[in-house]
Amino acid sequence: MTPEQVGLVTQSVVALRSRLAEVADDFYARLFERHPDLRAMFPAELTALRRKFADELELIVRAIPDFGGFVDRARGLGSRHVGYGVRAGHYTAVRPVLLEALAAALGDRWHDELAVAWHSAYDMITEVMLMGAVPAPPRIGS
Repeated sequence: MTPEQVGLVTQSVVALRSRLAEVADDFYARLFERHPDLRAMFPAELTALRRKFADELELIVRAIPDFGGFVDRARGLGSRHVGYGVRAGHYTAVRPVLLEALAAALGDRWHDELAVAWHSAYDMITEVMLMGAVPAPPRIGS
């Protein structure tokens, strides 16, 4: 991601801060409509998960400029998601759903440059989360 893309993504999250729970609602509605097979991976009651989603989205985006902190956070998130049954292919299914929910929430403020920035952010987050999904190799001499 370029510094400009980081700025665009960060600014969009700041703009949505008070509405991130709504974005989460829209995200889950779109996800389950498009991929009903994924519904079983989630609790019946989504209230706590929606808040967690909103908080984590903001925290991980805000961590991007501090790459070391971002990597630690995203790896940990990826590791936790393995325990929920998330597999690599799920990330591909989720990307368009998340971007659509963000675009819907931002309305006229969503534009091509922001879409590209979010696509890059999502791919970077996913790559690091997938690193967290793989156990670290044993250290030589340990």
